[in-house]
Amino acid sequence: MKLKYVEGILMAIIISVILIYSKSISNSIKSGINICLNILIPSMFVFLIISDFCQKTGILNLILKPFGWLCEKLFKLDSSLGPILIFSLICGYPSGIHLISRLVKENKIDRKTATRMSYFCVNSGPAFLIGAISFPIFNSIIPGIILFISQIAAFFTIGTLCSIGKKLNKQKIFIKNQGKIPAFITSVQNAIKSMTIICGFTLFFSGIIGLLIELDIFNITNHKYLISIVSGLIEVTNGVAFCKQISGIKMFFILSLITSFGGICVHCQLRAIAIKAKISFKKFYFWRILYCAISVIVSCYIFYKVKMPMEVFSHSEFARNISTQNPMSSLSLIILSVALLCCDKKIDIIIGKLKSLKRKADLK
Repeated sequence: MKLKYVEGILMAIIISVILIYSKSISNSIKSGINICLNILIPSMFVFLIISDFCQKTGILNLILKPFGWLCEKLFKLDSSLGPILIFSLICGYPSGIHLISRLVKENKIDRKTATRMSYFCVNSGPAFLIGAISFPIFNSIIPGIILFISQIAAFFTIGTLCSIGKKLNKQKIFIKNQGKIPAFITSVQNAIKSMTIICGFTLFFSGIIGLLIELDIFNITNHKYLISIVSGLIEVTNGVAFCKQISGIKMFFILSLITSFGGICVHCQLRAIAIKAKISFKKFYFWRILYCAISVIVSCYIFYKVKMPMEVFSHSEFARNISTQNPMSSLSLIILSVALLCCDKKIDIIIGKLKSLKRKADLK
């Protein structure tokens, strides 16, 4: 009973603080909306659809078959899981967990295998690193490539380390051919649901960051390095925006750290997607710290070897680009997405009719 009183008092205090600083929180959420419209949706939505569609239909399985050999030798996983690992690496978080969770729910892999895969199948994809960071900040593709190479190194290293002593578990995944059009429709639907979760958490944590900056409890606003790291560890894209105040290797170090860690916002997205699959996150953060360390070391080492000109780091227009891009196309996409989310039954009817037409065509 006493605990309930304490919880009630704390909640009342939180609501009061939110009301008092509502203007700052609103401005931060507006910034979060711009991030969703101009960065997250354009860089992730199509990849979510493609990865889900390819996994459903197995359309790329033959091309990606050579990676299956590495999958067995390095990660002690069945070769049929190779495409899932590739999609996770290329599409970025939370695509990997999205695909792994679905396989668990379909009883195609066990939870222990899914849990081990979650240790290294969480990374930032090239579309985000290059399209949302490298070009807007550096006006060059090279920093994004370096960041992605460092995450590839961490991906293979952690995947190998966490598989030491494990036995190869043969669990062949058979792709049920449900037709390209029905698969595409359900892939779009799944991508919309995942994108809704991603954008929802991004807006929430953008508001949290705005509140922390306004309260300045840890005196972070006077330290450009600290505010970039703290914001990035909470929500990646906000942290990237604050990196515009920094230059040189220090900026690169922070960018590598926050993009490899993913931020609390991303981790909440992962848990929200994986909750029905009951994937365990008990050891996740141990491996995540190692993942970050490897990624930062590799990226900084390559940075020194490449010897990029320092003027590349001296002009950052990331924040201006976020706020000035025309968001109408992305806004239209969100409206269509919401509409599609509201018509699950109609989608099921469409899929049923398509299957019926296919059966009739087969009989003829």
